[in-house]
Parts: sequence; structure tokens; C-alpha cells
Amino acid sequence: RKPESLAKSLASSLRSVTHTKVFMQSDALLVISPEHRRVFKQGHWSKAQVKEAIVRELKTPGEEIVRGAGGMAEGIPMQFKDKLVDKFRKDGLHIASAGGTAGLFSAIIPGWVASGDKGSQLVSNKY
Repeated sequence: RKPESLAKSLASSLRSVTHTKVFMQSDALLVISPEHRRVFKQGHWSKAQVKEAIVRELKTPGEEIVRGAGGMAEGIPMQFKDKLVDKFRKDGLHIASAGGTAGLFSAIIPGWVASGDKGSQLVSNKY
């Protein structure tokens, strides 16, 4: 595996958090396994580069995800139809590394759709 391919694969999985057409409203924690972390390290990618590549891969033309697009009632408001939209809220994608030697298995822990002025906020601490 190459870092570019792995970043695309992880982004593809992250697309389903909350709903594939719900954008700009939620958070997620991506837990990268040691084996996947090794792929990025061997490619000389920093954690910041991994996040940047995933966020870039998740940017989606609004016309593809507005309400009604693809025959689905779900989606973002029509005002975003002509914009390139981020999947998660600003700083809503968190990345950590954890796990054992079970294989190439990373995990996604979804937040929930934000509500109110601040919505929910993911918090993580070193254990």
C-alpha cells in the first residue's frame, strides 16, 4: 500500500459518518492502527499530512449532496449547490493511533450531528 491510496480509502469510509449526504455538521475520530500508521511512516507522511490528504479527499461539490440529489431527500441546503463542501465541521476530524498487531484495521468513531451554536465537541485524553 501507498499513503495516497490509504488516505483515499480512509476518506471513502469517513464519507458514511452520519450520512453520505450530511456535510459540515458532524465530527469523527479516526483511529489509525499501527499497521496503517506504518504505511504512512514508510511514505514519510506526518500526521498533519495524513489529515490534510483525507480532508482534501472528502471535499465534495455541493451539487452532488444537496437535498434531492441522487433521488434522496437527505442532503445539505440548496445554498451550497455551487460550493466545494467539507465533510466535517472546522477541526471536526480528529486522528489518533491505537491498537495491537491484529492487522490492517483502523476504526472510525463517529460524533453526532452538531446542534446549537457549538454543538458537540469530541474530547480525547492520553490514557
